[in-house]
Amino acid sequence: MGSKPDFKQTQKEKLCQNLTALKKQPEMSFLGGFSPDQIFLVGGAVRDWLLDRKSKDFDFVVLSLSPQEIEKILSQYGDIKPVESRNFGVFKFKPSGTKKIIDVALPREDRWTGLGYKNLQPSLGVDLEKDLSRRDFTINAMALSLDGKLVDPFEGKKDICQKVIRAVGKPEERFLEDPSRILRGIRLACELGFNIEEKTFAAMKKLSQQITTKTETGMPRVAEEVIATEFLKGFFADPERMIELLDASGVLPLILPEVEALKKVPQPEEFHSEGDVYTHTLLALKKLKLLEQKLADGKISFPVELNPISIHTKLAVLFHDLGKPKTFKGPEETGDRIRFTGHDTESAKITEKLVKHLKLSIFPTSHRLHIDKEKLVFLVKHHMVCVAGDIEKMRLSTLEKYFFNPDGRGNELLALTWADISATVPPSGKPDFSLFNQMLKKLAEVKEVIEANQKERELPHLLSGEEIMEILGIKPSRLVGKIKQQLRDLQLSGKLKNKKEAKEYLKKHSKQITKE
Repeated sequence: MGSKPDFKQTQKEKLCQNLTALKKQPEMSFLGGFSPDQIFLVGGAVRDWLLDRKSKDFDFVVLSLSPQEIEKILSQYGDIKPVESRNFGVFKFKPSGTKKIIDVALPREDRWTGLGYKNLQPSLGVDLEKDLSRRDFTINAMALSLDGKLVDPFEGKKDICQKVIRAVGKPEERFLEDPSRILRGIRLACELGFNIEEKTFAAMKKLSQQITTKTETGMPRVAEEVIATEFLKGFFADPERMIELLDASGVLPLILPEVEALKKVPQPEEFHSEGDVYTHTLLALKKLKLLEQKLADGKISFPVELNPISIHTKLAVLFHDLGKPKTFKGPEETGDRIRFTGHDTESAKITEKLVKHLKLSIFPTSHRLHIDKEKLVFLVKHHMVCVAGDIEKMRLSTLEKYFFNPDGRGNELLALTWADISATVPPSGKPDFSLFNQMLKKLAEVKEVIEANQKERELPHLLSGEEIMEILGIKPSRLVGKIKQQLRDLQLSGKLKNKKEAKEYLKKHSKQITKE
């Protein structure tokens, strides 16, 4: 048997391979204007390469050159965007022929102006290690020269090997400088599957209030957009752990008091032996992760086409019971047991406010973390659709609208419902999927009719509103919409197959239809 490859050697090879590939990219041609000992790749890209992850953002630090010299070199390869004075020392460089912006900076050091406030000052006298010392975590405080030399003064590579998030230097100083680092550390722990070092996490807990503290000018120390970005990234990576870390660090009640309020809200034990609403929600997030794995392994299938679990599904699971504290009624009020009548509607209202308040729609529509407020509210509002009411009496057109919508909300609603049911644990320990399975059977019937009538996903209506009014001799009104939906139900059930049959049906039943 051959010997195992040396881990350190493998990491070095990965760095060199990625560095070679980077220098070949057209937008990186500017690197040729510097000598290997003048410019260094810094930050997240170095970390990601050591973890064998792809990286899209590349930041550089230039040593021993003046701002004028740096600008002269860069201007030969593209444009330099004007920056505000507070960002002095950082060139926002746009290589020719691209829209990409690359940060090229002078080494900087901290100049303190008061507790929790600082300015970053560029300086030719600042060496690379001092520049790295002001960064947040050791795994982000590494630099790589163009000839493959790794600069790692704070043992970031060691922490990567041990899967640890550790603050550079004194943790409290790092978080006082920038409280958003608390959220970033939690997000990185979720994205990378790392643990947060004990002293670092203790400082996070101690200074968590800094996240919502305001400056002397009344501005929040951490912008809402930054909070939203860090939360969504970490939550998408590992929802259950993100909430647990936010809770343990004291951040949860600061940014999501609505979730904090779920704690100690009791539920009827005959349906929820798992515990209070907060416990149920965390368990539902855990079950959603299980479903994600089942889908990936092909161990479960639904009639509705399933995409990978989306950010909408994950947030809907977190928000689906936010209305329970407000709608809670105990046995003394209901006469039998704890009830949460209308909690789905109330949860939807809270969700709509949260999307706006937390700026959850911060990512562009093309991004996988973009939040469509209407869709998210829809999912929360209808999360009981598979477990409440008589499924056999549901209109087929309603099922089509809910579950076969082109925007994919059907699979998200099923995934949400599956997670919710899985986390609803009766004393027997076996969640009741009987109504859910009944819904799947019904959806299979709807899908069969749609596919039988048209290759495309959306089956066109047999008659338009104008045609209905002309046949029945009626004027525009809500009745036209009701008749159109009735025809749709008959169409989906296979009782009406074409335009001719629809017209004959209207003529035959005109008196009864217009009377209704």
